[in-house]
Amino acid sequence: MKTIHRYITRELLRNFLLCSMGFCFLFLMLDIFDRLDNLAQEDASMGLVLKYFLFKVPPYFNMTLPVAMLVSTMLTIGLLSKNSEITAMRASGLKISWIARPVLVIGLILSLFSMLLAETVVPYCVRREKEIYNIDIREKHKTGSYSQNDFWWRSGHEFYSVAMFDSRDDTLHGLSKLEIGPGFRINRRTDATRATWVKEGLGWTMFGVTQYLFPRNRQIEINKMKSLALPIAETPPDFYAAETPPASMSFMELRRFIARQIANGVSTAGYYSDLYAKISFPFVVFVSSLLVLPFSLRSARSGSMSVGFVAGIVIGFSYYAVHSFSLALGRAEMCPAWLAAWLANIIMLSIGVVLNLGAESPE
Repeated sequence: MKTIHRYITRELLRNFLLCSMGFCFLFLMLDIFDRLDNLAQEDASMGLVLKYFLFKVPPYFNMTLPVAMLVSTMLTIGLLSKNSEITAMRASGLKISWIARPVLVIGLILSLFSMLLAETVVPYCVRREKEIYNIDIREKHKTGSYSQNDFWWRSGHEFYSVAMFDSRDDTLHGLSKLEIGPGFRINRRTDATRATWVKEGLGWTMFGVTQYLFPRNRQIEINKMKSLALPIAETPPDFYAAETPPASMSFMELRRFIARQIANGVSTAGYYSDLYAKISFPFVVFVSSLLVLPFSLRSARSGSMSVGFVAGIVIGFSYYAVHSFSLALGRAEMCPAWLAAWLANIIMLSIGVVLNLGAESPE
């Protein structure tokens, strides 16, 4: 019996590797043609362009895992059924659930592997390819494209407000710093016409500084200085006006981001659905392998696998549609965040179980 499982596993893994490489190559080619004009216009070196596209491979591989597993399952089981190998196995007294065990085990392993990639390699690669494209190739920071106006942030009991950050010379213009004490009382305010980044290790230096001290029951003290160090942990890239969407962060990074937002007094209710989705979404690989099994069997019995492929495409789009819709409900706080993240898996898994129970009926 183990020989049959080894045979199915070998066929499935071969088809999966072919499908995964094919989908990754397709996405890369589409991306290359989409970026070709911009890359040629920026006169980027071949080494830099190659490095940029290499960092895109892991995210594309992880993104196409569900589709590759879905198609490879349909190919493997469909061909086995079409060549009457499934019929021979059933005639020997084997159940569909037993025959499909290698498919489900591999689907579960790939789900866990996808989760591992999404937590480690993928976020790093997404950040690096964006940095290479925007900073090394297009040099947006030198043209001022990363500049931003009127923003603030909080660090512990200190609040910072900036009128403008100029990415061309790494300068904060119109900086104000408030130091808050117990009872939300202002102890000190520091204003600077500008703060310039010196270099790594030396940090920021403020110029045109006016410092206001607010001692209890005493007159306000005002001190003026030509320059003063600005001891903050942020570096110029931290102020680049580039959004970091939850999709480009790992589970731990998103959780830390939420914790920082809570500490800064910012509402984070809309982020929890994306946080839970970091765990739920990788299991689409397992769910798709279960859901597509009965379609693979029935389409092959009918003499045409095209119906099964169409059904597989519909299943894939249906999952993404339900998952996106449920996440939108979670972000809008119209349903619990954990339910929004797992709803698509619950629905599709239930449908898959019902369909596979029906597939056990005699041919």
